[in-house]
Amino acid sequence: MNLENEPIYVFPPKLSRTEKQAKALNDLAEHRKMSKQMYRNLILAGVIFALSLFVKFIIIKVLLMLLATGNAAVGIILYRYYTLSRDTRLYTRIYTDRLEHLQKLGLMGDMLKVTLYYDEVERSSQDGRGNMCFKLKKCEKSQFTKVSRKGGESDHQPKDSLAVLKFIDTKSKLTLIEKLHEEIKYPKKNYKVITDDDDFYSKEDMEWDPLHKHGL
Repeated sequence: MNLENEPIYVFPPKLSRTEKQAKALNDLAEHRKMSKQMYRNLILAGVIFALSLFVKFIIIKVLLMLLATGNAAVGIILYRYYTLSRDTRLYTRIYTDRLEHLQKLGLMGDMLKVTLYYDEVERSSQDGRGNMCFKLKKCEKSQFTKVSRKGGESDHQPKDSLAVLKFIDTKSKLTLIEKLHEEIKYPKKNYKVITDDDDFYSKEDMEWDPLHKHGL
């Protein structure tokens, strides 16, 4: 077995039968919760819309109709977003030389399949939403493919050579930052390592804290 081709992290992880059953129950409970939330939004939207029919003032009538439409849209969009984020096809495989990743692309059910080689990355960072952003200096080996909800595939070119990857699994992102920050050109912070020579303990300190832990 070639260990170089073995991923250092995989999502979703392989689960035992018991873990799969527990996850299925949890997913079912979450789905019911989101379904109820969507229906509450739709019912509230229906009530508001019905009330707007009895209002004589045009401005108030229009505002109520807009409020009803907004409630319905929010409920549907949140449910759709939740459904896509729970898609069992999504995956992340992190290797020492590349990243293989599948993420949702918009709210229409399309997917983005990525194979990103670290040696083609100029720099990486995180945006305000916590997504990983990879600025590519070239794109010869790396591949980006749009997968439609019907299964068709087509080439997808990152805008301005900037690949934005969304991880539903936080540990995937942490693995990249902690273990491969040099490979992906991520600005890893350097923290000062405190040694025994950097601290001074008085006689009172030694009596109060014989283990030199300062109460930690």
